Formats: sequence, C-alpha cells, structure tokens
Amino acid sequence: MNLTFAGDGRFWACAFLGLGLPVCLALAWVDLPGETPSALDAFVRLARIAAFLSLGVAALAVATRGRAALFALLCWPASLAAASGPDGLVLALAALAAALLSPRPMTGRYRPARLAGATLAIALVVLARPACAPLAGMLLVPFPPPGRLARTCRERLPLAALALLPALLPALSAASLGTPHPAGAGHGPMALPVPLPGFLSGLWAVALLVPLVALRRGPLPPRAERLWLSGGALLGLWLMVGAQALAPAGGPGGLQIRDLLPLAPMPILAFARGRIGTAAALRWPALLVVLAAALDAVALPMIALRL
Repeated sequence: MNLTFAGDGRFWACAFLGLGLPVCLALAWVDLPGETPSALDAFVRLARIAAFLSLGVAALAVATRGRAALFALLCWPASLAAASGPDGLVLALAALAAALLSPRPMTGRYRPARLAGATLAIALVVLARPACAPLAGMLLVPFPPPGRLARTCRERLPLAALALLPALLPALSAASLGTPHPAGAGHGPMALPVPLPGFLSGLWAVALLVPLVALRRGPLPPRAERLWLSGGALLGLWLMVGAQALAPAGGPGGLQIRDLLPLAPMPILAFARGRIGTAAALRWPALLVVLAAALDAVALPMIALRL
C-alpha cells in the first residue's frame, strides 16, 4: 500500500509543526505547579519552543532520506518536553545537521551551503555538549570513491576540525546556551514531566519497530559508513558516561535521556535508505509515527493541564 503526497518534505514539516506545538506549549508549564512564570520566563520558554519547532521544520524540509525517523525523534515525547529548555535546541540542531548531510551523493548547487550549515549546526551542538563531538564525523559522509579521496579529505577535514573546535573551549561551552558542563549535569526533566499512558507507550513501540521491518525498499548506505556513524554514536555515549563519572560528587547528575537524544541522528543517517525513482511516495508504516504523535498532541496536553 502506497500513499502518495506532493512533496513529502512539506508533509513531514507541516505534521511536525501542527502536532508538536500543542504538546510543547502544554509541557512547558507542567513543571511549574501552582506557579505563574514571569513575563521574561514565559518569553524565554516561548522563544526556545519557536526555535525548536523552526529548526525541526527545517530539518524535515531539507532531508532527502530518513524523514520518518527524524520526525519520530523530534516528536518523541521526551524531545517535545525538552523543547522549552536548552536541550531542545541541541537536539534540533543535531537533527538539522543530519538532514543537511542526507543527500547521496552530496552533489549539486546547494552542496556548499549544506556543508556550511551542517558545520555550523554541529559546532553549536559541540559548544553546548562537548561529549557530542563525534557528531563531527557526519561531515565525512558520504564516503567518496577512491579516486576522489584526497580531494574530499582536503575539503571535509577542515570542516570537521572547525566543528570540533568548540570542544576545546570548555569554559565557554559551559556558559553557552545556558547549559552546564559536563554532559549529564543539566537541569530540567529527566524524561516526561507527566506519565505517558500505557496505550501511547505501546503505540510508540509499534510505530518505531514496525517500519524497521516493513520499510525495506531502497539501498542502505555502504557498510563502512554504517560502521563509522554507529561507532561515532557509541563514542559519544562513552564520552558522556566518562564525563558523568568524572563529575564532582554531590552535584546534579545522572546520565539522562535528554543527553542521549542528540546522538540519535547519527544512526538515523547511517541506516536511512535511499529513494527508488523520483516519485515522492509515503508508505503506510511511516504514518504510524504520525498517528502516535497525533494522539500525543491530544492526550498529553490534557494530562499535563489536568483537563
């Protein structure tokens, strides 16, 4: 069964904006029971939500592969709960970087702009979360053919080094975007500030697992790229665990869900399949994540606001 849409990038972007906005707004205030945020606090939260949604829409619009997976990551309840804080910006920037680097092959008139945008996005993520430095490895994919290896290295390695540069500025990165250093010592909710109902948890499990089996059309990236990106994600996890282990005792800590989310775009980019043909076709298993997000958009605000 195929469901065809005119421009599936537009479909995913509009779905994310329409379904994510009510959840973000509701969860932004659920952790302030009995309190009324000041005008400045409200403005900051709304600005962060607007930035998260804007970056997410941009990521879904410019991606050429893995849109359903990126949509699921951005509409994951814990991601929407983090949208009103600095963690949401970090996640959205990481997703945007992966989307900008999704074309295979990386050619065309927009190639320099995509590389520059991805470099800037990764640099900002590394500035906020130094343990996410392995995200710079995304700038080296797709791997070039052997005949163009030297030229590609001359072009891409300086960009990767530029994206890694903020990791060498721990004092600055600790103050950037209002986020602490090291990773795992942040403020804000560890997961959802409200319990996710059992039927929604089950639906999300189905929405994430079924497409892995059902959406098997199109070629995977080469094995070397899959190993490279998966290894980068594992390296980022190891750096986060190490940073948490070296954190001062008694401080706010615990490796939290929001710390792991910015690493998710790496395996998404590693396993996103390419298109067959040029028609924009959306198969039904991908719509399961839209259904889960739609039910979240109704259920979670009602639970959060106790309606």
